[in-house]
Amino acid sequence: MWKTLAAIGATAAIVGGAGTAAYAAAGTPAPTPSTSSATTPAAKHPGLDRIRRSVHATWVIENKKTKTFTTHDAIRGQVTSVSATSITVQAADKVTETYVVSLATKVHTRTLKSAASIADVRAGDPVFVGGTGTTTLSAVRVVDVKK
Repeated sequence: MWKTLAAIGATAAIVGGAGTAAYAAAGTPAPTPSTSSATTPAAKHPGLDRIRRSVHATWVIENKKTKTFTTHDAIRGQVTSVSATSITVQAADKVTETYVVSLATKVHTRTLKSAASIADVRAGDPVFVGGTGTTTLSAVRVVDVKK
């Protein structure tokens, strides 16, 4: 899990850095940071703040040993439908993604200390879903942030 989080952070830092460089190359002067934003915890880790605010993302990681690539996908939004075999989530920007749910999918809720099941997730709940795949997305983790 830490490798995945590190990869997400690195990806966000690269994307954020590339966007900043492109913005600076456009000839627009860089904004000066305000004193209030410099004192927030996010100022120490701007990539982490970008991840927290992200709505959906796709990134690819290479396995250095096998030289294979894995496409990861994540979305944060509201459940529009859920069953024992799939979950559909709509993000704030109206992007909708459907993930296949299997026995290997880990489901978590905030209130349950033990692992939850997909039956604990309801339509309308705010969730984070992380998975893998390109054409068919497989849910690896579902986190119901309401419960």
